[in-house]
Amino acid sequence: MIMNRKPIFQYATTLLLSLLTTISFGQKIFSIQTDPRVEALSIFYTLATANTLDTKPTPSTYYKDVKTYFKSYNQHQSLNWYRNLKNWDGPDMASLGLFLSQKHPFKLEIKPEINYIRNASLDTFISYFNAFYKDCQVETFLTNHKNAYNKINKKGELHIEKSGILAEVVSFYQSNQSGEFVIYTDFLCNHGSNAITSKDQKFAGKIIAKAGYIEDKSKKLTDDSLVNFEPAPNVVAHECSHIYLKNFLSNYHDRLFKIRSYFLTTTAGKKLDEAYWENEVDELLVRACVAKILSQKYGEESGDAEIANQSKHFKGAKELYSFFDAYSNHRDRYRSIEDFYPEMIGFLESMATNNDIIH
Repeated sequence: MIMNRKPIFQYATTLLLSLLTTISFGQKIFSIQTDPRVEALSIFYTLATANTLDTKPTPSTYYKDVKTYFKSYNQHQSLNWYRNLKNWDGPDMASLGLFLSQKHPFKLEIKPEINYIRNASLDTFISYFNAFYKDCQVETFLTNHKNAYNKINKKGELHIEKSGILAEVVSFYQSNQSGEFVIYTDFLCNHGSNAITSKDQKFAGKIIAKAGYIEDKSKKLTDDSLVNFEPAPNVVAHECSHIYLKNFLSNYHDRLFKIRSYFLTTTAGKKLDEAYWENEVDELLVRACVAKILSQKYGEESGDAEIANQSKHFKGAKELYSFFDAYSNHRDRYRSIEDFYPEMIGFLESMATNNDIIH
């Protein structure tokens, strides 16, 4: 009897991809999830504003389902209350969902660092949202689409796994740092993505973003088009890189503080507020490393193009990018990115000193 079997190497490749999405102790470093509270807020926002906003949700079977299911609720008092506000919040308002209680009626459990509701009192907004959620049977809609959310998210994760970018990131850093990059989907948002930050223990070790479903202009999408949510590999590499570089700033904080003025001046000479110096150091390092990762993964042209784009803002980005050749070309000496930390701080201090001499 002849069985239809996949070649052994295909199984091995699948296993390798699976293993490389985890850190040494088994934690996933990347996932795509749909939070029902975030999705409920996105539906509320979309129903209240979509007919007025210039940028509409991306056409899809899912958006068609939303319009069909909630058609009879279109004039609900909560939606009309929000429509009649003097100003509306941005689509990032749906991120508030992660800070609410798990079950209806929703209450604020964790105070967010960002004021997502800026055009009404938070208590008033939550009260109207709770009424909308109950009266319009939002939970039923979300439950009916749970399998669809899971299917779309798993496909998005598989897209990243197959791209090989996670394997490249893990190989580049070879670090034991723990952490996870989580994308919370927003299939109705066509305005981009937003980072979600919190010092609460619930979010410890996580880098979080809410990502909108952006229309692919190369395709003619309609209400009969399936949602095809595929995050960009370079974006995933960027966010995962924050996990592996997070200790550099804390380890060398005092030395970096002494040269902070260097990082607060952009390539164009713009002076930034001193409060941003730590973020600028972190972003400079991440962007140089990501460019190097892209170079190793896709070729030098890809890395050069990436760092050329980043150097429009980050002074010293090109020099730092070239400097990382010393790390990439001597992995027998530097087994992990932590082994290279002393060279990194020395190079940054050298750049800052030379800049002061020149100026």
